[in-house]
Amino acid sequence: MGDTFGGEHRRPARTDGIGRSQRELQDRASYDHQPNPGRGCVIALPISAAMWWGLYEAAQACGVIA
Repeated sequence: MGDTFGGEHRRPARTDGIGRSQRELQDRASYDHQPNPGRGCVIALPISAAMWWGLYEAAQACGVIA
């Protein structure tokens, strides 16, 4: 590919899906199919809320919280 630290990247990007190597095609495919950011919070928030609710109920059952 060449060194691009000192100058411009001269080779134009190919948009036809044909890469120079299998590695380039895999890198492009993994980049294109990355999950959207923010979905982890949608999953983690209800789990966290359930955990805190369970701890609160357990504390009430043990008499720690009136």
